[in-house]
Amino acid sequence: MLSQEEKEQLHQQYIEILNEVKSTVTWGDGLVDIEVSPIEDFEEEAWVSLEVFKQRAIETTTSSVVELPLNYLEGEGWGSEDVFYHQAIETTQANNVAPLSNTITPFSTTSASRKVRVRHGKTPVDIAVSATFTTQLSGGRQVFASYSNLRTTASEGNFMRTGVNARITGLGSTYAFTIGGGLNYLGFTTHHTLNTNFICLPTGVVL
Repeated sequence: MLSQEEKEQLHQQYIEILNEVKSTVTWGDGLVDIEVSPIEDFEEEAWVSLEVFKQRAIETTTSSVVELPLNYLEGEGWGSEDVFYHQAIETTQANNVAPLSNTITPFSTTSASRKVRVRHGKTPVDIAVSATFTTQLSGGRQVFASYSNLRTTASEGNFMRTGVNARITGLGSTYAFTIGGGLNYLGFTTHHTLNTNFICLPTGVVL
């Protein structure tokens, strides 16, 4: 067990190592900034040797933000049909809504999630981005209308969202999200820009 004085000395050495790494390696795509977490935020497993910390610093700094493909779920025991069914059963038909034009437009709500990997190597971290989507009938198919209940959950550590930009593109078939936030894990606080897209199928299922 390290004393408080030993932790403070080690923490300062961590800062010096990270500053060296930041100036000598190529930063991963989507990484905005990286710093050593405040000493009070360190988990016990974050207190490691200088050699291990340096290796973690290199892996963390060079990790690019990557959206995981839908078939990544298959690697977790989901078959392709299961993935589709999992999404489809979450679609519920809501009451018809009459807009000002007096045209009856069917709306539905659907929940969906995607994963974005922000750290690779021996300590991978994924951010699950999930939301509830409202779709509406347009041109003979369902298209996006709006979203709510956006959630960002880290597989490890703590992710704090700092900003969101959401855009409907592709004539309503795509919801593109750009999310800013910071992850605190294993002694590092990393600031990322996450990009992920949700797709609305003609039936209203969102993937």
